[in-house]
Amino acid sequence: MTSSQLFRISGLALVVGAVAFIVHIVARSVITAGPDPATFAKEGLWVPINALGVMGAALVLLGLPAMYARMAGPTGWLGLVGVVLIALAWLFFGVFLSLYSLLVAPWLADKAPALVAAAAPIPAGFIIAFIAALIAEFVGSVLLAIPFIRGRVQPRWVGYVLPAAALLTIVGDVIAPTGPASNLAINLLSNLGPMLLLVALGYLGSRMWSEGRAGGALERGRPFQTGG
Repeated sequence: MTSSQLFRISGLALVVGAVAFIVHIVARSVITAGPDPATFAKEGLWVPINALGVMGAALVLLGLPAMYARMAGPTGWLGLVGVVLIALAWLFFGVFLSLYSLLVAPWLADKAPALVAAAAPIPAGFIIAFIAALIAEFVGSVLLAIPFIRGRVQPRWVGYVLPAAALLTIVGDVIAPTGPASNLAINLLSNLGPMLLLVALGYLGSRMWSEGRAGGALERGRPFQTGG
């Protein structure tokens, strides 16, 4: 497999993963609006919706290393640390939470509904992991955004979207601190941060895919120099 083919496949993984997870977020926001967690976790669509989330999150993680390799030169250690921190945060927010919703939440809703009720206490370890993932995503997004804002890599708008997405993720957790709300608009608003992050990553993946199809640009190592 040539480097061009690897970049194309990784770019496609980012695009498909980003789209799949955004669809997952929207569908999950709809299905969780109104019912108690012990109720919606038993619904027939709950498992496929979260299976889509797991698949999307995994594809995004698979595409991130090649995305960094594509722009390693101009981004340097800022890009490396940024991508690593985003990947660590995504392991928690994307993979772990989706797997929990897919495998554990339905079982708890059936066997111990009090543990998944809206008023159920949140374990301290979960809170610590959640805060750590929030910090990792925010710091990683800021570090990765710096080379874009400075114009070392293109497009520059990605550099503004990345930290904005991290801030909106924090705001979303303030809006809905205990999880899904009964109002669909609040659910969607509280998930705007992750969706913006995926828009940026998915766009970079589409650039990798399209440049690979054009031929030559990846082989010559020009990191996202066109467009803006």
